[in-house]
Amino acid sequence: MENSHIRERKNQLIKDVEKALPEVAKLCKETEIDTLWLFHQDAFAADYQEEEFLLLGKAIKYAGIYGKEIRIIGRNQI
Repeated sequence: MENSHIRERKNQLIKDVEKALPEVAKLCKETEIDTLWLFHQDAFAADYQEEEFLLLGKAIKYAGIYGKEIRIIGRNQI
């Protein structure tokens, strides 16, 4: 039962990211496994929106499914 629940949640995460961030999904599937990706922190939630924080977390988790390493860089100018 627990594995089924986790599998469902993973499948939903994949659908969410592929819909909201198709370029991230494409890169995850098409790049080498040991690729390091740099995300600038303002690429997501530059105005501190909760939805964008959630999307960033989903993008990171999705990348992990495909064996990608994510590094967050930058700082706000505010």
